[in-house]
Amino acid sequence: MSDKSSNKNNAFAKHKAAAIPNNDTANNPSQGGSNMSLTARFLIFVFVPSFTGLTGLGISYLQSRNGGRQEEGNKEEPHVVDFDRDFVTPFLLSLAFVIVLGFQTNGFSPQSKERKGAFVWPKTRKVQKIRHERVIVEDDEGGSDKKEQ
Repeated sequence: MSDKSSNKNNAFAKHKAAAIPNNDTANNPSQGGSNMSLTARFLIFVFVPSFTGLTGLGISYLQSRNGGRQEEGNKEEPHVVDFDRDFVTPFLLSLAFVIVLGFQTNGFSPQSKERKGAFVWPKTRKVQKIRHERVIVEDDEGGSDKKEQ
């Protein structure tokens, strides 16, 4: 009987020892844990908005080159590339989008235990009302209250 219990304890100890390094690697930032590398931050916060702004600028340039027209008041004029409208606006919108996603995902961490939205609603408690009733049952063994027909 002692052999079986020691085998069970050994198996549990092996399983526990195997599970502990997995938790350590998840929490250790040097091994790809919750913190992002500098390259990843650069790609997300600079490259993505810059790519979006350059795409908007490129599309505007193609539109002006192909003879696109834009209406100003009552007359039509040829399309003019505007840096603020075509690059800065898409850049700022995508930068705001990336920042909001960063807040939503808790810094782009993959192992967030509990997902939280932008607004966290308070948790409600379920209140159970306990009703105590006292029921008194008179036991008539003699049947004195019963009428026979």
